[in-house]
Amino acid sequence: MLAVASQIVFCLILAAIIGAIIGYILGKNSCQDCEEHKEYNVVSEDDSVQEDSSADEQEQNKVEDQGKAPPVLSEPRNGKKDNLQLIKGIGRVIEETLNKKGIFHFDQIANWSEEEIKWIDNAISFPGRAKREKWVEQAKKLASGEETEFSKRVERGEVSTSQKSS
Repeated sequence: MLAVASQIVFCLILAAIIGAIIGYILGKNSCQDCEEHKEYNVVSEDDSVQEDSSADEQEQNKVEDQGKAPPVLSEPRNGKKDNLQLIKGIGRVIEETLNKKGIFHFDQIANWSEEEIKWIDNAISFPGRAKREKWVEQAKKLASGEETEFSKRVERGEVSTSQKSS
């Protein structure tokens, strides 16, 4: 009985080692030129690390990429905020994040500049989302009292990730 158990343990260890080796080889070969590899500046053994700019320049570029904060409010006007979930791409979590940042109303979003959109993208950790989903354009319509196709669907309760306005 002990001999059988020791053979099973030996086979399991051997299988794990072989699996790890095969996984390493396949993973290394399939990821040498993938985007994630480049994005995180991972270098293979034969690559040399090149420093194109100083740490100060890199920090300055990072700050410039973050944009400029838009005008914010400490609380909603008249104690009532707009339902930002009527904007396609803004669900409960992003709305809460925007509210914590001082964004409560459609007209605030409607007036964002390109620099302010960059700042918001960084603040909500979804780079490019506000521009890609045209939050400013949607907010302009909603701020003027118009509806969008998406806001109509939310009001009818057809969008499960958004809440109807009260």
